[in-house]
Amino acid sequence: MRITRPSRLDKIRLIFFSTGETEFRQFEFSLQRVLLWIVAASVVMSCFFWGSVSVSNSLYRHNTDNSLAKTNGYLKKKIVSLQGNIESLDNKLATLEDDTEDLEVLVGLTSSSADSQANKNLINGSDLVLASVPVDYDYQADKMSAYLSALESRVKNASVVQGVIENRFLQAQKKIKHIPSIKPVLGARVTDKFGIRKDPFVERVKHHKGIDLSARYGTKIYSAAAGTVEFTRERYRLNKGYGRVVIMNHGYGYKTLYGHLSKILVKPGQKVKRWELVGLSGDTGRATGPHLHYEVWLNSQAQNPEDYILN
Repeated sequence: MRITRPSRLDKIRLIFFSTGETEFRQFEFSLQRVLLWIVAASVVMSCFFWGSVSVSNSLYRHNTDNSLAKTNGYLKKKIVSLQGNIESLDNKLATLEDDTEDLEVLVGLTSSSADSQANKNLINGSDLVLASVPVDYDYQADKMSAYLSALESRVKNASVVQGVIENRFLQAQKKIKHIPSIKPVLGARVTDKFGIRKDPFVERVKHHKGIDLSARYGTKIYSAAAGTVEFTRERYRLNKGYGRVVIMNHGYGYKTLYGHLSKILVKPGQKVKRWELVGLSGDTGRATGPHLHYEVWLNSQAQNPEDYILN
């Protein structure tokens, strides 16, 4: 092949020949046409490229819009569902707080309703109702985060208060076990009351620091509450004092005394429970006949035992 140039550079001639043959072929091109085809091909390629880019961008935007629309719909459903859960939790928490306030009164605690009410107002005074979900999800997320923080604060407050209430109840339950509350002699009637009375031995008005309960000789005497045996007296003088006597220390400032016993069944330092036997009734000491003299003391002050008898 040989390329020949005309005298003027307006055409290009291509000649194809073989060294073993005499025949040859030649082609002649206009330079302007070649340049025109090159330019046209470049324009077509550019149009194709940018058209492809435009179509790809359009398809991407379309797919993105569809994806965002689905995401927005999903977020709306989630926000509405979350709103329902928050409102349900708020209602349940309000009921819990009302019950907690009642329990606070029962155990003598200062009501925590002030802090709780402040958090309630944060929720009740807000625009949580989502009639139409705003486009600004960041704003909505911040609002719902504030609601959830308020609910969390109320839950923590209720949890702390309930812990204190539970502790108070446990303490009260323990204390109840140590408060004299039963008649030490089953079925006995009160034959001599607490207060001012005429002493049968000296025939003068004196203060009776306890009550006398009717009991046949040898009747079982029970501890009126849980406690520790503080004092017992086995030896006694006839017609003097309470004879054989047991004094119980129940704690919390309470003590009880059981006098005129015929037999003592406990020892000093012994732990006893309510309804545990402490002795048998008798007429030892200063007594006109078999009975139990029973006293209740609170902080060193004699109390009317009948005020403590619940059975």
